[in-house]
Amino acid sequence: MTRVLRRDAHREEQLHGGYHPVACGACTTTVLVRHASAKQTSIQWPADAACPELLDRGPDGAPVRACTRLGAAIQAAERP
Repeated sequence: MTRVLRRDAHREEQLHGGYHPVACGACTTTVLVRHASAKQTSIQWPADAACPELLDRGPDGAPVRACTRLGAAIQAAERP
């Protein structure tokens, strides 16, 4: 039983460890962010996220793949 608990705790740490909530200043969508290295930032979106910028379409009709306002909030949160 102890081994299973340790494995579950390790998996929980891998999935959620080091993440910090960051809220968009425009729509208040909150994501979990982990800055893993200088070149990698991991973002976990909640299932009920409703970012209006991501619901828009680009000039070519393609879905928008990034929210510039949330991106700015994440960059600001990563600065010391």
